[in-house]
Amino acid sequence: MESRAGLSESFHSDRSMLDVVASRRQFLIATAGGAAAISLPMAAVAGESEKESQNPNQMKAQQRMNSIKTKDGLSSRLSELGIVLPAPPSPLGAYAESSDTGNLLFLTGMLPVVNGKLAISGRLGDNLAVKEGQEAARIASLNALGAAKHHLGTLDRLKKLVKLTVLIVTTEQFVDHAPVADGASNLFVQIFGPEAGHTRLVYGVQSLPIGAPVIVETIFEIEPNRK
Repeated sequence: MESRAGLSESFHSDRSMLDVVASRRQFLIATAGGAAAISLPMAAVAGESEKESQNPNQMKAQQRMNSIKTKDGLSSRLSELGIVLPAPPSPLGAYAESSDTGNLLFLTGMLPVVNGKLAISGRLGDNLAVKEGQEAARIASLNALGAAKHHLGTLDRLKKLVKLTVLIVTTEQFVDHAPVADGASNLFVQIFGPEAGHTRLVYGVQSLPIGAPVIVETIFEIEPNRK
């Protein structure tokens, strides 16, 4: 009898424990659901608060940038910035300056050439400062845009810069490659906007064609040609 009573008592004890666990589990689920229900409106309020905290002038400038790029195209953007593109450079060998496939436009490496002559020559870390390297990269980037316009017929088909490669003639001790390449990157950000973004590869070399200190190579995403 005592053994049977003990088993009954143990059974009721285990069952009570299971009831407690089940009740606690239901409580946790209900609490989690309530937390989720509360957090969603708070996130929405936080998003609205963030929008309200933005500088009105910054919002207007961004809206104008988007309007220029989507409605009037890059040609109007360049005019607004006062940028005049050079004529496309001539190849130095047996190759094409530009080639497109699908929605990508590939341009050959561009030199800092103006009117058929090097605008800047030398070696970074030796007889050229970072600012001169930046200007060389900017000039080469303008030549890339000139070649893109010549290939496409209009810059308005350019959607964004996908990848930028910058080769720089340097001394062995030179380490400021990134600031020099910013001469190119900053121009493209100015034109396409910071939200477009682009990847970048920068490295130093011993020499480049015709004594150029910099070469800029670009890959653009383009709009399809609607005939």
